[in-house]
Amino acid sequence: MSNTNSTETVLFIKPTRTIVVILLVVFLLLGVGVRLIDFTDLPLDFAATRQLHSLIMARGLYYQMDTPETNSMSQDYREFGIITGKSEPVIEPPVFENLVALTYRLVGGENILIPRVYSILFWVIGGIPLFFLSRRLMTVNGAFAALAVYLFTPFGVFGSRSFQPDPMMVMWMIWALYYQVKWAQEQKLGPAILAGIFTGIAIFIKGPAAFFVGIPLAGLVLSTGFKKWIKNKHVYLMAFLALLPALSFNIISATIGGNAGSIFGTRFFPELFLDPKWYVKWLLMIKSVVNYFPLVIGLLAFFLIKTKQDRIFYFCLWLGYLLYGFMFAYHIYTHNYYHLPLIPILALGFGYGFSIVFEKLEEINRHWLARVSMMVILIFSLGLCLLKIRGDLIASSYRHEAQYWTELGEKIGGNASVIALTHDYGYRISYWGHVNPKLWPTAGDRTIKTLVGATDPAFLQLFKELTTGKGYFLVTLIGELDKQPDLKDYLFKSYPYQAGDGYYLFDLDHPLLQIN
Repeated sequence: MSNTNSTETVLFIKPTRTIVVILLVVFLLLGVGVRLIDFTDLPLDFAATRQLHSLIMARGLYYQMDTPETNSMSQDYREFGIITGKSEPVIEPPVFENLVALTYRLVGGENILIPRVYSILFWVIGGIPLFFLSRRLMTVNGAFAALAVYLFTPFGVFGSRSFQPDPMMVMWMIWALYYQVKWAQEQKLGPAILAGIFTGIAIFIKGPAAFFVGIPLAGLVLSTGFKKWIKNKHVYLMAFLALLPALSFNIISATIGGNAGSIFGTRFFPELFLDPKWYVKWLLMIKSVVNYFPLVIGLLAFFLIKTKQDRIFYFCLWLGYLLYGFMFAYHIYTHNYYHLPLIPILALGFGYGFSIVFEKLEEINRHWLARVSMMVILIFSLGLCLLKIRGDLIASSYRHEAQYWTELGEKIGGNASVIALTHDYGYRISYWGHVNPKLWPTAGDRTIKTLVGATDPAFLQLFKELTTGKGYFLVTLIGELDKQPDLKDYLFKSYPYQAGDGYYLFDLDHPLLQIN
């Protein structure tokens, strides 16, 4: 049930329904507004590789739609876009990519800002169920604190502008958690159906959501007692609705679709569990995305929860995050966007803590001047957060990148056969330059191979295998080339090259020496 009572206030104001709704709308609009800062910059400021992967898929899907717009474009570009789009690995259902492609068609052309708009809306809309969920677990002041953390944590702002399934997944994840808690408190069929549907959608959008919606649901079910849940038809209905969409997709995709390798490959590395450095790297990644203080507050919040069922629910959220980290042991310390689901968990933790703090403030400081002063401090702290977000967003500009990669692609030629040591697995040169290179492995690629127990052949043999039939060797990762001195020395000694702004282009068809 809601924690509203006759003595409760919302930020020292009597919590009428109108005031709560107005404040909620203001928070949500501010959440949208802060995400519009530097809105037109290219999507390279956050998880560029992942965003370009989705952009290439969406472009391919759009080009397949037989419309006047696609027919009027260069057929070479259209064919290239379709081929590269189809060649992208399908790890999760391309729901977002299809939505963006359909929108391209409706507006009459590609616009890379469209997916950014969708992601912002997904994340901000997720604030609505987060607020409703918080109201069932804590005071209204705590609910607004949780909403503020969710909407204005800098990492959450950056991540919620990115073209990838995670913002959509987090939105459905929070809707699922809200209805799970509502079902646990009310034990009615309606919330059970919605809990199952939204849990199923979240897992369908991206499988790892299972850790954040499946484990809390299991915890809530078990908290009712074995004799009750084993006979409760709602439990089986929720489980069926939650598992059916994702299981159906993955079975079909892994068999008929031939994507078993993309779905199940190179993700679970239990050998890392015995490496103390892995835990340190995980903690350092948490520090880089949310810092340690919010993490400590989020953990301590467990001891502030009054009811057993709520404690189990909150504990299961953290248990889900922990198991998620062990399951995706390599990604948890190398891919910051894997921590986006942590934001709503920390938000709830802050909400619990703020509920207690504000209750004490209301008891101690009843004078209007003290209350106004506290409100000013809270608004000032929010302003500082917004200033940091703005500073980080405008600190770097990527607008020049489109022209750079377009011109580099024109220099190479769209029909050229290229191998490359280049940015974002070749996605930048592919998306803007219409060149689809074969990739020379980076140090990170070799790390993954080591973790799975694979090895590369000797350098000369590897070079011969990977460059057979290739006319050019493109290098834009100059620092990465320096990390591979055998490759660097061999290229400069053996092939003529062109050097430009941030790249080397080696001509493999005209070696300086006879290559055996």
